[in-house]
This record gives sequence, structure tokens and C-alpha cells, in this order.
Amino acid sequence: MQRHISSRARRNRYPESYFWETAEGEEWLRLLVFGAIYHFGIKGGIGSDSLANFFQVLRLNEHIGVSASALRELEVQFKAKIIEYEQAQSEICEQKKPDGICVGTDETFFGLPILVAIELASGFIFSEVVCENRTYETWWKQVSSWFDKEKCNCHFMVSDGAKALIKLALSGLDCPHVPDLFHLLRAFSKSMGASIAVQRARLHKQQLSAASESAQELIASQLLQVDTDHQDYQQSLHGLSQALHPFHIDTGESQMDHELQPHLQPYLSTLERLSNIYAPTKSQSVLESWKRQIPAMSGLIHAWWEWVLQSLSTQALEPETRNWLLDSLLPWVYWSQQTEKTRQPQLKQCYAQAAQQAHTRLLADSFTPSLTKIEQQRWVDWAVWLSAKFQRTSSAVEGRNGYLARLHHSNRGFSAQTLKVLTIIHNFDVKRDDGSTPAQRLFRHEFSDLFLWVLPRMRPLPTPRRSLKTPKPKKLTL
Repeated sequence: MQRHISSRARRNRYPESYFWETAEGEEWLRLLVFGAIYHFGIKGGIGSDSLANFFQVLRLNEHIGVSASALRELEVQFKAKIIEYEQAQSEICEQKKPDGICVGTDETFFGLPILVAIELASGFIFSEVVCENRTYETWWKQVSSWFDKEKCNCHFMVSDGAKALIKLALSGLDCPHVPDLFHLLRAFSKSMGASIAVQRARLHKQQLSAASESAQELIASQLLQVDTDHQDYQQSLHGLSQALHPFHIDTGESQMDHELQPHLQPYLSTLERLSNIYAPTKSQSVLESWKRQIPAMSGLIHAWWEWVLQSLSTQALEPETRNWLLDSLLPWVYWSQQTEKTRQPQLKQCYAQAAQQAHTRLLADSFTPSLTKIEQQRWVDWAVWLSAKFQRTSSAVEGRNGYLARLHHSNRGFSAQTLKVLTIIHNFDVKRDDGSTPAQRLFRHEFSDLFLWVLPRMRPLPTPRRSLKTPKPKKLTL
């Protein structure tokens, strides 16, 4: 008894110490410790030594074991429970098959390549595995573990122009291959955009060092021409981005696949003129690549419209309702989503204007007031779901690769188990602004909260250890 009384007196040396002796305090300590291990240790890549120092700063070392080795053991157990969580949810995922998917694929390199396949609309990661190579056979081995043609329909796949990925889309997933718009636009920036920037910087430098007034005027006229060309270059890139949509941005009418090339041609002609001036060698290959990829980009519009019509074919609709959905509701929802997603100010303004025009047409449609609020919301949810399926880039994969790169460098690498745990966390715990996770968006099911599921299944916190002998610093002697 005296020993326990002495231990309690030693622990209760701070004003808040009494709380940790209560049942509520012990429960809150579990929440604090496991929350820090989960969010900072596993998700953030913070080491156990740093976490141990953090808990010591909070003056918890007299109440729980906060050594680096003890925290490392808890982290290992937490990862094992996360894998058990996925196994517990797998049965639900098997029952809730998605209506259709659009996939983005890419690889990142940390010594060996990591093959990443993501459902672009929901952000759900299907595959994230370290492999020795990135051939078609390796890709298909990973993809075939979750893809079944009879149970799930892949409408299209977005990736770069790697031959293995193109074959994966056409032969493996049996769907159209869509070139990544981000990579195509970035190719112009690396060649032509960089050359124009170098030319502007050179003229600015010459203008500052010019001695005579006539030389300054000549350089000023050249600089004005370069600024005009740069503005044409930026507007052409924005025009290419604005053209690749299922609706015309000016009229709001539906755009079919065969209409894409005439809309792209004026912007490509401007870029071709500028490439002859600033980057005649580097930009020509980019322009040729764009011209080759136009049929594949048109295939994205065709595949998406097929998806829309396939979704409507499952419901018995009157022609008036069908026309209202395709011509009035869907354009407004689509441009509203694009406005929220886009960060570039000029594009955001154009999309917002298109959304406002589409909303005006929707309210002016005589069929809109005939629907009840419940029916309107039902069709709005349908339009939101389908509008999210139009994906032009594999930026979700690029973002995932960036996250893995940060963790890889902070942890100096990670094991196969750690990579699997990170995939599960992304699918079932990473939330958007609306609070939904990728798994919820893909399977349309409310899954149990991952952290709250694991927390009660973790063992009790370790008790603090106190050495009988205080170590003395060693002195160096000759």
C-alpha cells in the first residue's frame, strides 16, 4: 500500500495530474496517444522518437510509457488492426459493386516502381503495389486482382502515352484509352512556354543595359511583341482546356466527339505559328503529339455520353423529362462542378459564367417548375454523380505520388505492410470537404469510421518504467 501511495504522490506533481488518475482521464489518454500515433506517426511519417519527446513535453511520462520503443510497438499493432479493418469491410465492398468506373494509372519511383491505379471520380485506390518492372504483364497482374469485366464496367482509362498502359486499357480493361490532358499541356509549357519566358527575360536585361534611346525603343517594341505572343500562348492553352468538355462553354449545348477537332484547330494553329518563332524544334513534336491524340480525346467525350445514355436507359422516362435532363439540368451541374474544381483564375471565371448561363436556362425551362423539390433533388444528385465521371487528367494519381514521395523520404523508405496500410487509410479515412471518403463515394455505402473502429481493439497503454539506478554520464579519460 505504501508503495502505491508513494507512486501516486510521485505522479501527481503537476496541477493536471489528478485528472489522469480518473477513468475519464485514462480514456482521454488513450484517445490522445493513439490519435497522435495514427495521425502523426502513420499518416504523417513522424518518427517514434519525436512522438516520445512530444509526450514528455506534455508531462505524461509519469502516467504512461512513452518511450520510443513502446510507441513503436503500439504503431505496429495499430497497422495490423487497420489491415483487419479492411478485411472486415471487404464483404460489404463485394456486395456493393460500383455502377461503372473510370480509372487513372501511373507509376512513381522509389528505387523500384510503385504501380498506382485509382478510380478517378471517387479517388478510390484499386492498386498500389511495389513491382520490379512496369510492363503490361505486371500491370495486368495487379489490375486483374480487383477488376472483373462481368461485374464491373470500366468506361475509359486516363494515363500518359506509355505503351504498356495503352495496352492495359485496350486489351486488359477493354475500354478506350484517354491521353492525360495535364501531360499534354505541360509539354507545351516545357518547350514553348519556357522559350518565351527566356526571350522576355533576355529583352528585359538588354533594355536595362541599352545606352542609346533608339536602342531602347527598338528593344521596347520587341518586348511588346513578345508580351503579345505570350498572351496569345496563354489564351491558346486556356482555349484547348476549355474545348475538351461535353458541353460548349459559350452556348451550353451538348458537344459530340466529332465536334472536338474543329474547336481545337484555331488554338493549335496559333501555337504552331508561335512554335516556328520561339521553339521550332522542341514544339513541333508536341504539336504532332496533340494532333495524333485528338481522336483519343474525342473518345473521352463519346465514352462519357454513352455512360449518360446508358444510365438513362435503365429508367422509363418521358421524352420531355429526358430532354430536360440532357439539355438543361446536366449542363448547369457540370459547369458548377468545374467551377468548384478549377483553381486557375481565368478558367474559373469562364466556368462560373458558363454555369450562370446554364442556371438561367434551367430556370427559364417550363419543365423545371413542374417537378417537386424531391424529384428535382433526385435528378440533381444523379447529375452530380455523372458529371464527376468526366475526367480528363490523372492528377489524382500525381497527387498520390507526391504524398508517397514525402513519406518515403521522411521515413527513408517504407515496407510493403506500411504501403498497404497507407492505401487503406486513403480509401476509408481521407475525407473531402463534404466529409465523404473514397470508399463511400465509390460503393455508395456509409462505412465505419476507421479510427473509431480500431481504437477499442487496441491493447491498454503501457505503464511507465522507472529505473532503480540513475545512469551517470560517462567521463572520457586518456
